Amino acid sequence: MISWVKLCYCPNYFIPEHNMFVGKIDQSNNTMLLCVLKSLQCGGIDGLLHNLFPLDNTYNGVLRTTNESPFIDLDFLLYRNICPTNDALPKRISSYYKALLRIEYYLNSELSTFIIDACKCYINFISREIAHLLPQINAKGYTYHIHKLYYTLFRRIIKTNAVSGWLLYASFYYVTGQFNVTLKITDYVLSRYSPDLMVIDSSDVDNKISKNKYKHNVHTSMSLNERLTIATACHVNYRPNSSLIPEELKLEVKCNLMNILPNAMCYCLRFLCNHHLGDTSNRQQTLRDLYIAVQENGSRSENTESNALTILGVCFDISGDKDMAYECYYEALQCNAYVCPSAEARISKLFDI
Repeated sequence: MISWVKLCYCPNYFIPEHNMFVGKIDQSNNTMLLCVLKSLQCGGIDGLLHNLFPLDNTYNGVLRTTNESPFIDLDFLLYRNICPTNDALPKRISSYYKALLRIEYYLNSELSTFIIDACKCYINFISREIAHLLPQINAKGYTYHIHKLYYTLFRRIIKTNAVSGWLLYASFYYVTGQFNVTLKITDYVLSRYSPDLMVIDSSDVDNKISKNKYKHNVHTSMSLNERLTIATACHVNYRPNSSLIPEELKLEVKCNLMNILPNAMCYCLRFLCNHHLGDTSNRQQTLRDLYIAVQENGSRSENTESNALTILGVCFDISGDKDMAYECYYEALQCNAYVCPSAEARISKLFDI
């Protein structure tokens, strides 16, 4: 690449006489690109960063504060790409494991701290996708090996962000009937959740408000993993026919992906646990908490509002309040950004229409 940039000539693979640099790289602009490539060649990503963002000696080596800190720029580059990259992978366990093998192979030869941390981040997010595709927890043929695999995956999944990975872990315990453990995990999630967490799989992840939230909660001495688990959140994602979805919500993922903000899913799981434990008082309290969360979340995440209203309707239905359930399903159908596919079926089922 360096030799091509020096010559301002990059031959097309199929037609070598065709210069792919025409109109892009010439003698007027190749010097800066050569500096970037050489710094990358000599020092990896760390060398590139030193070249692009030199330290300011005036502040005793502290990164300049007049511009965006380099690690912030790199973090947001990762956050913008990690979810689309995962979504581009074929939705098969074999494909995910091939991706993991390639990343782990690359890790063995990479020395840059950021690239190593970014690779580990991809491993954690891919592990989340695998967990949804594993056999049902209580399915026939469920073995100790599968059980151990779930725990291996969840050790990674809980590192994807501050709360959503833990909620998938809580879902795992819920579908295995371990309701008290689920409640303990959701207690922990509520202690960690805050609207100030930056939602990295949101469409507005790169706007000024998101960056300010993030910068307020991180600093240069943190590793990427620490920044993820302290300053970020994700929507709770359930893939179609996920093995982690509560039985009561299987209709919502029969054919579709379901996304929901963490606080709403947390209260939903708490409601379901208290329902199964026969704790009527706490069940009603968590239903009120869920109702408030869904109302507040509507202004923060329009694309998940319909899902949240549908789940709220399911909880009202379980509690015996069919009128409120109908109202929630009806509101879910009126959402503009996205309509939960199961909301209409839920209305029909509610009154056996």
